Amino acid sequence: MQELPGSSNLTIAIILIVAGLLALVVVFFLVRRLRQRQPSIEEALSASPSLTGQVDYTSLPIDEEPTGWRERFTNLSLASKILVVLVPILVVLGIIVLVLALSKEQPKLAPTPIPVPVSLTVTKAEITGVKPEIKLGVAAETTGLSDGTEVTVELLADGTPFPYLRPEEAKGTVRRGLVEIRPRKLSATSNAQPDVKYTVRVSTVDGQATGELALTVMPQFKAAFLGILPGEEPTPTLVPTSEPTVPPTEIPATTDVTPEPTVTLPTTPPTTLPTTPPTTLPSGTEVIIRHGGNVRAMPVVTSKNRVGGVDAGNKVQLIEQTPNGQWYRIRFINTDDKKEQVGWVSASLITLTANDKAKIPVATIVSVFKNGAVYERPDGKSTEKDRVNIGEVVELKQKKATGDWYEVTNVRGFSGWVQASLLGIPPGVAAKVPVAP
Repeated sequence: MQELPGSSNLTIAIILIVAGLLALVVVFFLVRRLRQRQPSIEEALSASPSLTGQVDYTSLPIDEEPTGWRERFTNLSLASKILVVLVPILVVLGIIVLVLALSKEQPKLAPTPIPVPVSLTVTKAEITGVKPEIKLGVAAETTGLSDGTEVTVELLADGTPFPYLRPEEAKGTVRRGLVEIRPRKLSATSNAQPDVKYTVRVSTVDGQATGELALTVMPQFKAAFLGILPGEEPTPTLVPTSEPTVPPTEIPATTDVTPEPTVTLPTTPPTTLPTTPPTTLPSGTEVIIRHGGNVRAMPVVTSKNRVGGVDAGNKVQLIEQTPNGQWYRIRFINTDDKKEQVGWVSASLITLTANDKAKIPVATIVSVFKNGAVYERPDGKSTEKDRVNIGEVVELKQKKATGDWYEVTNVRGFSGWVQASLLGIPPGVAAKVPVAP
């Protein structure tokens, strides 16, 4: 408990007063006891054998009246002398206690703190250099966050986290209400794409505050950001166009033209082309797209992974979701060519309740946690067909009975076997993968 100002002085004064009172009590009892023990003049005379008969008091010397305070003090009894000394002391102590009591500072009630709104506003998000590595410059202003508060930076691609920055550099702390972070590109990640909207998000570690700002890429840095080598150009996204219908030209009828002789050709029966049965697409729960965006072949943002797009208000069918719930596989009408097909969209484009989300089946698609090889057979000595990299995803086809090898298809379309230690496979997903014969 915090000690009040002047409380120690008051305590000392109270102790002195109590001690003085105790001294007065002791003196009082001493005086009383002395009076009880002192004999009267008559008793003294009667007790003295030499004094007999009547005493002539007129013959005794008359005591002179004391003339000064010293004589008066000297003639006082011991008890009176003690009282004369203690009374002024007690009066002084009383005055001191009164002064301390009046001058004592009254405890001030701490004012009720007014909560400061917590906010985090990203003021800068741009590519600041590309040599020798791509580097971002991120700055933010904060309110309500104390110095030393940890924050993290991440890059979003169409609203979905994109593993683009080095994790050890994509973090910082608040200093005087400001945040400045300069992370570099993760060497093992994929390049950016020209048809994707990239956003930088800055968040506190505890999720108390967050802010976003569109990434600015200067023209001189755009080629490096997209991973385009000198002399190359990005592959444009082709939008199908419908050919204009040309009305048939009418030939005016004339009566002066001599009709040509009619030649009868042998009739050839029309060739019947074999019909291909339509491919049956999987179906699921029908929902409405809340925000338009890209549809991808696999649930990850990589180069040349876009297969189409959807607009806000379109109806789609949810077929399955990734184990982390950040992507949905949908059946949709492609806005590029108006054809119905299947692909993956970010969960940020769709709004679902927790109950509805729990009803969507989980796909056998998992993230890659370590870089590694894709082999032709479940054997590290067999032919290496391709690789899997951190930040990518793979689709699980089958597994060995021992569970240490899985046959997968990676984001580049290569199929083969990888070690299970390279993947993050939840137990529920592992149980759904069939065992290879």
